Amino acid sequence: INSHTTYRNGHFTHNGKQLATPTGNTDTDLNNAWSSLGIELPRFPRMDRSSKLVAIAGSAFFVESGALAEHSKDTIGMVIMGKSGSMDTDAKYQAQLDADNHASPGMFVYTLPNIAMGEFSIQHGLYGSGLCLLSDAPDLAQMKEACTILLNDHGMEAVVCGWSNIFADQATATFMVVTERTLAD
Repeated sequence: INSHTTYRNGHFTHNGKQLATPTGNTDTDLNNAWSSLGIELPRFPRMDRSSKLVAIAGSAFFVESGALAEHSKDTIGMVIMGKSGSMDTDAKYQAQLDADNHASPGMFVYTLPNIAMGEFSIQHGLYGSGLCLLSDAPDLAQMKEACTILLNDHGMEAVVCGWSNIFADQATATFMVVTERTLAD
C-alpha cells in the first residue's frame, strides 16, 4: 500500500503519523480531523457525518505531495465499503420528520448511501469509476476484486479504496491507495 489513513472515533492518522486526537464529541472530532488536513472546503460544515468521514479519510491522498496529487482525475477510481450506509443521517431525517412533520430537502440527499462517494468525487474533481458496497464487516477479498476490475477493465491507474462506517457516534474508516503494482505484490 503506497499510502493509507485511519480514523477511529477521533484518532486520525495518515501513513502512521497522528494528525488528530479524540475529544469525546463525534462532530468536534470530525471537524478537528478535517482541520488537520489544512484543506479549504466551504461545504464541509453542511455535509452529513458519513460524507465528512469519507472526505477526511480520502483527502490526505490529494494534498500537495499526496499519493494521488499528480494522477489524472479521470484515472482515479473509488471503492468504498461500509456497514451502516446512510443510517446515521436516516435516523436524523426521521427524527426531524416526526418532530416537525417535514424535513429539510438538504438533509434528504444525504439519505442515499452513495452520496459520500459523490461528495468526495465532486470535491476532488474525480471522473473515474466507482463502487459503493454495503457489508457487515470489511471484506478485503471483495474490495480487492472490485479494485482489480476498476484497474484492469475500467482503465483506472489508481483506486481510493476503503471501509467507512459511522453510526451512533461510532466512526471508523481505513482508506488506502491501490494501484496495479499494489495488487501484483
